[in-house]
Amino acid sequence: MMYLKLAWRNMWRSRRRTLITISSIFFAVIFAILMRVAVVGLFDKLIADTVSLTSGYIQVHHSGYWENRSVDSTFEQNPKLVNILDHEKDVTAWAPRLESFGLASSGDRTKGIMVVGVDPEKENSVSNLAQKIISGKYLAENDKGIILAEGLASYLKLKINDTVVLIGQGYQGNMASGKYPVIGIAKLGIPEMNKGMAWLSMAAARDLLSTGARYTSISILINDQGKLDELKQNLILQTKGDGYEVMTWKEMIPELDQLFQAKMAQNVIMSGVLYLVIAFGIFGTILMMLNERLHEFGILIAIGMKKGLLAGVVVIELVLMSVVGIILGAVCIYPVVLYYHIRPIKLTGDMGKSTELYNIEPVIQMSTNISNFIIQGYVVLMIAIVLSLYAIFKIHKIKVIEAINS
Repeated sequence: MMYLKLAWRNMWRSRRRTLITISSIFFAVIFAILMRVAVVGLFDKLIADTVSLTSGYIQVHHSGYWENRSVDSTFEQNPKLVNILDHEKDVTAWAPRLESFGLASSGDRTKGIMVVGVDPEKENSVSNLAQKIISGKYLAENDKGIILAEGLASYLKLKINDTVVLIGQGYQGNMASGKYPVIGIAKLGIPEMNKGMAWLSMAAARDLLSTGARYTSISILINDQGKLDELKQNLILQTKGDGYEVMTWKEMIPELDQLFQAKMAQNVIMSGVLYLVIAFGIFGTILMMLNERLHEFGILIAIGMKKGLLAGVVVIELVLMSVVGIILGAVCIYPVVLYYHIRPIKLTGDMGKSTELYNIEPVIQMSTNISNFIIQGYVVLMIAIVLSLYAIFKIHKIKVIEAINS
């Protein structure tokens, strides 16, 4: 404790030098955090947008359904499954869906699409579909109308109150066809989805596909992806023998997971380059501090202070300055990150177009996950501690007379 107090007092004997050192740590932390939260936030949003509208973080469906995605692989409503989902503490929301591929036609234009029958209230709790409506209204429970994705409506040249024809294959080989007035147009962030999705009320979808009270899947939303596999196993155990299959989004959309892993690996390389720059910056300030205090160190050693003790106090000083710089950097950058989490940065021009080529919405919504701040602060602290060990080497090499005369 005595050495800690001594190191703290020594820090502020030369405020200019201390502030320069703290500033180098401060900006290093800010740059490291910004790089991390931008990349993680971009893919967190991509994953959330994709799974909320399609698979869910976890999906329950009939065994074997995912292999062929056929409406024949549906399952009946089951009060036992509803009770399990309602009482599972890690499930934040769930929604039943009745999905089928079909053709949407208007005039001389036809396009293959995904038609999704939904329970309007439950669907909105999972995908926030109501908030994506840019024209018209959201579905009611027994609506006979249809909501089209913006890109699809534009391709078919449809507006609110126009009529679209749906054609497909229904349950057990039945012909599925119907006319539906457009009651709403929704804008989706994922470009490919925005060109080929439509939603009907569950009642209308069952009439179209002749399924009766059946679902193709139940999509589940969770807050903590760290519990993804644990929740999957819990659901498998609780539904064992009922003919269900439980899958995570990583199993259903492996290409999205692979893209995420590839980008995170790329981020590690870029972060490594940034850390190298940070290390040189911190080391430069350490060298400056040691050279400025060489005369002081010579006098302290001359009057009897042991080099080991002196080196220990100096290392503690550097660690304290690093901690102060890291805390200040994290605290100061958090409001900026929070602001761009609430109001994402929209990418325009060539950068926006290149992002859309990867089927990613051209926005950067920074991640506010506190672990990103802790990890970056920890890495910068470790860099500072390792570099501060140079002070031990430097002090043990001091020649007293030369140091006093410097």
